[in-house]
Amino acid sequence: MKKVLKNLVPSIRPYLGDAFCFSIIDDVAFDSGWVYDKYIHIEYTPYDGQIKYADYDYYDFVPDQGVFIKSFIEYPYKFCTQEVICNTIKRMLDNNEYCFALWDETVVTNHLFHQEDEEIYEHGCFVYGYDDESEVFLSQGYIQNERWEHFDVPFDVFYEAISYCPQKGEIALIGYKPRPEYEWKLDYDRMKKNMHIYMERGKENVSDNFYDMNAVKSFFSNLEIGKMLHYPSLYCMYEHKVIFTRRLEFLLANQLLANTEVVAQAKRIAKTYRKIMLLGIQYNASMDSKLLGVICNEAQKAFVEEQEMLSKLMFV
Repeated sequence: MKKVLKNLVPSIRPYLGDAFCFSIIDDVAFDSGWVYDKYIHIEYTPYDGQIKYADYDYYDFVPDQGVFIKSFIEYPYKFCTQEVICNTIKRMLDNNEYCFALWDETVVTNHLFHQEDEEIYEHGCFVYGYDDESEVFLSQGYIQNERWEHFDVPFDVFYEAISYCPQKGEIALIGYKPRPEYEWKLDYDRMKKNMHIYMERGKENVSDNFYDMNAVKSFFSNLEIGKMLHYPSLYCMYEHKVIFTRRLEFLLANQLLANTEVVAQAKRIAKTYRKIMLLGIQYNASMDSKLLGVICNEAQKAFVEEQEMLSKLMFV
């Protein structure tokens, strides 16, 4: 038997929780405008020097939104076998539930890329299908070189990866099933409120904090020569600007945006952040200090243009 659940290319994917979620709901979330009152704010966390969306957890699926029916299974480790765990996950999939769990991803990458690494790498995994004939689960994630990829994991490899830590006492599985009655719509008032907060934080006279444009400023001002740039942060900033542009285009199409020229500016800003992201990849490969200077200059240009755009932004 074979079962493959709906799986889309996620538009929001700097971190696993977001990416897994949007591989299920991407079409309806964007077409309805539901996503546009969310993912407005970003934050800089000084303890790790990273940029991420504010108020969204690494491994939860759009928390507190009520999008999914969730099931939780904790199977006592001493009763676990490959057959028990794999059959449980297959039953979840047969019930149209996606499965999330933690595994030792090193086991999977060793299998996929014929490596022999020994260090345990606990990471989130996501299963959206299975094929009994090939004896594999269908999964996806950032498995190598920060690329979003789909890959098949044999049942035995999967079980070895998911049963990596008997000290926990159980193997935990979380099922996610979209609520059929969920109402997908834009909360326009919430969107306007949060956009105005974003716009206020973008003004030069606002005291420093670690949110929104100040998050970006903090990220680039704390870069160190010779230290790798955090690629998910670069991607998050780029993706944030792409969503910002799509938000304005949605509002314009629905006659909720008072001025049109800001859309072209938003597109230019997103293009600059894409350039920054690609330069970041080059820098990480070369550690050329001159590239770091170019990156910071491009970021400053984008920052100035965004301030100008925000000063003209008006909603109906």
